[in-house]
Amino acid sequence: MANVLDFETALRQVFEARADPENAFFMKRYMREKFNFYGIKSPDRKNLIKEIKKEKGLPGLPALQEFCRFCFQQDEREWQYAVGDLMEPLARKLDPSWLPLLEELIVTKSWWDTVDFLSPKLCGGLLLAHPHLLAPTALRWIESDNFWLQRAAILVQLTYKHKTNEELLFACITRRSDSREFFVNKAAGWALRQYARVAPEQVRAFTAKTKLAPLTYKEALKHLDLP
Repeated sequence: MANVLDFETALRQVFEARADPENAFFMKRYMREKFNFYGIKSPDRKNLIKEIKKEKGLPGLPALQEFCRFCFQQDEREWQYAVGDLMEPLARKLDPSWLPLLEELIVTKSWWDTVDFLSPKLCGGLLLAHPHLLAPTALRWIESDNFWLQRAAILVQLTYKHKTNEELLFACITRRSDSREFFVNKAAGWALRQYARVAPEQVRAFTAKTKLAPLTYKEALKHLDLP
């Protein structure tokens, strides 16, 4: 089992060694100048992390909480992406003590690129393993004034397919149906489009009777044959 400090040091060394200023320029521009980058493309980053895991081993879950918080304190965006790379395979093994940390990360350096793995992949996996926490968590997030938590509430069941709590999904979307926030409306449409893959008639019925933002309608019905 790796020491978390050794793991962080090894990761920093490979990130710095593989930095590409030209890639970093375009990656930063794509993210609207919000974040700095080393300039390491996603497949390369994933392979580097895989190699470090093989060489060093992975810190235990308690130490990984410290590591995840450390990653979100770093300047370059690849550190935040590393949390998704490392933690997604472990998501269903996480116990409820991880929820406060994951919520903290959702509202730290928030943008769609991190929220969209923290919510459906990490929180979604944890809550699928602890279903009694799903509704209380999503309903608390959807009532938040932070629109990234609202987005997280809507997307947390994105990968659930037939295990989706339909009532909860529709309740969260309805609660923010009057939102003018792009990222909330886009999330609602995305969540409905995904759910429509397994429940098309339910999505049709919901969108027919619920007043939603035009963007939400557009995204939700994108792959449905309209009457």
